Amino acid sequence: MIYFLGGPPKVGKSLISKTITKKFGINVVSTDSLGAVLENVLDPEVEPGLFFFNNFNERDEVDRINLMVEQTTEVIHHIVVESEVVWKAIKPFIFREKDEGRDVVIEGVAILPEFVNQLENIDYRAVFIGNQGDNHKDNIKKSSKENEHDWLRISSDGYIDAFATFVLKMSSFIENEARKYGFDYIEMDKSPFNDSVDRILDSLFMKSKI
Repeated sequence: MIYFLGGPPKVGKSLISKTITKKFGINVVSTDSLGAVLENVLDPEVEPGLFFFNNFNERDEVDRINLMVEQTTEVIHHIVVESEVVWKAIKPFIFREKDEGRDVVIEGVAILPEFVNQLENIDYRAVFIGNQGDNHKDNIKKSSKENEHDWLRISSDGYIDAFATFVLKMSSFIENEARKYGFDYIEMDKSPFNDSVDRILDSLFMKSKI
């Protein structure tokens, strides 16, 4: 069985994936890792969409904040374009795992409802999550300060605020897309984190789509 867990960054996908591995012994693959591999083998002139965020991260902080807050729709568009490239690697991986009879969880921003909905002749389960709550900024700040491996750890409070605002807006986008294609969307702000995780596990392991 192939399990998909999609949603914006910093909404809990990695923590949930660790819970799945611990509870069910299922391996997890991150689309971030697949994207990193592709960046090292693909030519930016051939797949420019894959490298938008490399260029984004080279901008100064003021420009990045402006893009996330004032041009959110444009940034989400670039995420979709980047995800289309990554999905080209995800699809053959999915079918190889299916042919080998292995269960796997694939999680990441590149798991979008539109792409998953196009899969045919394969058993899969999918759920999408997001966070549109008022406390999301504080949660991101707390998480970034406590996790020494968090890439936001050295970011300014202003940048984290902007990033959290972007995540909120992208969560709304993901919710609309999930509803459009008939997938579950679980709002992480509506209940304590562990309760939300239980709902996600119920959605993944009690429902199926072929």
